[in-house]
Amino acid sequence: MFGRGNWAIFGLDKETLDAFSTALADPTRMAVSSQLAAAAVARLYGTDATGLNPYSAPRLDEEQELTPEQQTELARHAVADLEDGATPALPAEILEGSGFGCTVEAFQISPQLSPALPWFGLWAVSNEWKKASDLPSRKEQSSYVILERPYKFLQATDKRTIDEKTEDASAVHRTQVAVLLDFHHGRLYIESTNKKQIQAIVALLTRLGAAIIPVAWNYPAAHWTQAILRRLHENTSFRDEFARRADEAKRFKESEIEKLDDREMELIVSKFFSMTELANGTWVGISGPARIRLHDAAPPIAVRNPAMATTLLAITPDAAIMTGALTFQDSITVTTKSGAERAIRRDIARFDLNDRINLSEIGAAMLRGFDMASHKKDVLREIRQTRQVPSIPQFWGLWLLQLSNAVRTIEEAFREVLDLAGDEQAGIVPMQLSGAPEDVPAP
Repeated sequence: MFGRGNWAIFGLDKETLDAFSTALADPTRMAVSSQLAAAAVARLYGTDATGLNPYSAPRLDEEQELTPEQQTELARHAVADLEDGATPALPAEILEGSGFGCTVEAFQISPQLSPALPWFGLWAVSNEWKKASDLPSRKEQSSYVILERPYKFLQATDKRTIDEKTEDASAVHRTQVAVLLDFHHGRLYIESTNKKQIQAIVALLTRLGAAIIPVAWNYPAAHWTQAILRRLHENTSFRDEFARRADEAKRFKESEIEKLDDREMELIVSKFFSMTELANGTWVGISGPARIRLHDAAPPIAVRNPAMATTLLAITPDAAIMTGALTFQDSITVTTKSGAERAIRRDIARFDLNDRINLSEIGAAMLRGFDMASHKKDVLREIRQTRQVPSIPQFWGLWLLQLSNAVRTIEEAFREVLDLAGDEQAGIVPMQLSGAPEDVPAP
C-alpha cells in the first residue's frame, strides 16, 4: 500500500456496520477468522486458508505461540466455522493470547481529521499450500543422501524414486494484502487482482457480518472506455507541442533532444501524448502503456513512448487509442524561495484505462496501476513543516481518504467527458444480475 498498486472495489452495505462491529468485538469470532487460525488450518489440513490481522500489526499472529494441542483445537474450530458457521467457545488460553485482534479499536481507522467516520483497515493473509521451491536442488540433495551420486547419473527407476520423494515436499506460502472498508460511502477496497484471493477475502468479511455488493464500472455508451480516450484526445491542448516533440524524436536520439525552458511544458510533452482540461479545472493526461489501432481492420499496436504514440495517431485519419494510462492533475501556482511564481502540476491519481477495468466474474470494479504520487510528497512535506510524524491510523486514514476522493473524481470526470445528464446512473454501480448484460469494452 501507499504506492502504485491494483485495487479491486466492491460495494458495502452501510446497514451492516453494526453487525460487522459486533463481530470484531467477539473474541471467539475473531480468533477463528484470524491469521493465527488460518496458519494452523493450512499446516494441519494441508489446505489453503485465509485469515486477517489488524492494519497496525501485519504479523500479529507471530506474537502468540500455540502448542500442538492448541493449534489442533483452533484449526478444528476454524474449519467448523467455515462449514456450518458453528463457533463454540475456545479454550481460555487461546482466547487470552495476543495473536489476534478482537476489539473494534484494533481495526477502526480513526485519523484526527475524521475520528467519527466508520473506516476499517486490515491485512488479509492468504496461506497457500504449494510445492517447495527449487525442486532441482532438492532432488540433487536427495540423490546425494540416499544414493550417493548426482541426480544425472541415476538409473530411470532411481530417478522415479527420488522424484516421488521430492514432489511430496511442500510448504505454506504466505501473502497478504491491504483491505479497506469505508462504511461511510459504502465501498470496500482490496489491493489485489487475484480472483481466488479476493473471493476468499469477501467470504471472510461476509462471515463477519459485512454485506458485500458486486459492482462494476459502467457508463451508458458503446465501448465507453475507448470513447473516453477518443474524446480526451480530440480535445487535447498543446497539440502543436506534442507534434513538435514527436518530430524531434524521429530525427534525434532521446539524449540529443533539447529540453524546453518551460519546465511545466517539458514534463507534459516528455510524459504524455494528450493533455485535456475539464470544466472544473482538472487536467487529464494520456500516456503509455497504451494500445493504438491505425484503422478498424488493424490489430492494436502496443506503445509506451509518448512521441511514438503521437506519431502513430497521425498516420491515418482512423487511428484511435484503444487503451492508455490516465493521469489526473491539478495545475497550481506556487511561490519559489526567490519570490517568483511558478506553475506546477500536482498528480491527483493515475491508473490504466483498458478492457480489464472490471472483474465481472467476481463483481469487482478495478483500479489497475493506480497511484497517487503526490500523496507521499504531501505527507512528507507536512512532516517537515510540523515536525510531527502521523500515527499509523493517520497514515491509513489519509490514504483511504485520498483513495476515496480519487475514485469519485474519476467517476465524475468520465461523466463529463461522455456528456451524461445528472440523473443517468454511471460510474461504479451495482452489477445487473438479470436482464441485459453490462456493456463490456471491446478488446
